[in-house]
Amino acid sequence: MPAEVSAVRPLVDEKNPVFVSWIDFHGRSEGIARRLGIEEWAQGGGNGPVPLRYLRLWAATWKYLRRKKPTEVIVMQPPVVALLAVRAAVGRNVRICGDLHTGTFYDPKWKWSTKLVLKVLKAPNISIVTNDALAAKVRSLGSEAVVLHDLIESYEPAEALGPFEDPALESLLECPYVLVPITYSYDEPLDELAAATHRTPGVRWVFTGRPPASFVEQCDQSNTVFPGFVSREEYLRLLAHANILLAPTTEEDTMQRAGYEAMCAGKALVTSDTAVLRDFFADAALTVPPKSERFAAAVLRAAEEQETFEGRMKDLKVRREQEQEDALARLVEWINEGKGNQ
Repeated sequence: MPAEVSAVRPLVDEKNPVFVSWIDFHGRSEGIARRLGIEEWAQGGGNGPVPLRYLRLWAATWKYLRRKKPTEVIVMQPPVVALLAVRAAVGRNVRICGDLHTGTFYDPKWKWSTKLVLKVLKAPNISIVTNDALAAKVRSLGSEAVVLHDLIESYEPAEALGPFEDPALESLLECPYVLVPITYSYDEPLDELAAATHRTPGVRWVFTGRPPASFVEQCDQSNTVFPGFVSREEYLRLLAHANILLAPTTEEDTMQRAGYEAMCAGKALVTSDTAVLRDFFADAALTVPPKSERFAAAVLRAAEEQETFEGRMKDLKVRREQEQEDALARLVEWINEGKGNQ
């Protein structure tokens, strides 16, 4: 669970909705479920081929939902298989809310299923999306869309989190660094990011997760750190100490988790120059085309003007929190509209 400065009262009291995610942990799912005050069930299916993991998850989802008897289910999308598993387990008397990540619309693995997802989610069901552009796509296919960004909250400052679990990471505190929490996915400009590491004297790069060997080889070995998959607590330390966050994408209509985390932590942010990101962050972030020289120049500027961009991000956070409360209120209203299976 993210370290919060202050707790808030859950929004759902009397009903029994649940949030289902076919992944071991996802900050967005965890945050929305926690803020609503509902149970989150998150599993990744273990090891092995994808069909085997999906088979395990289908069976586990069926068992969980048949036991839990929820009044409503929120399910992370993609994969569409999770949505179909939920529908099979609860029948048609329980309404479903799909939390539609950008991959539902654009990921080559899943965009074929967009119309099927929205067919399942027609009224009285509902969809959550991260921006107005995706909401328009959902509404054009006859489904209701609620625009809800990743949960915006306040994270603990660095001094409250203690030392790094890995003592080797303490060396990061010796100079400014940019944290790049990416998944090495189809919409991330890996070649450009690797080239950018050669262009920022005095600023180090920290890439989390499991990078491909080819990406590591392209990076400036003297200027990059690859801590691998870290615990949530260790990640929050990396975030708290970072001077800059970088949230890159080559895809329009995409919101990065790292961008929201920069807002929660009040950090300077560099991200891609898309209409959605320009609209959301305005002058609180540096939005640039996903090219190595532009990323590098923006990182150096953010390091030089760190205090200015941190102040702008904190001001923007106040406005976005009100929008969040409005979206959460609509979700609560939707939950309370139905009789469920009580």
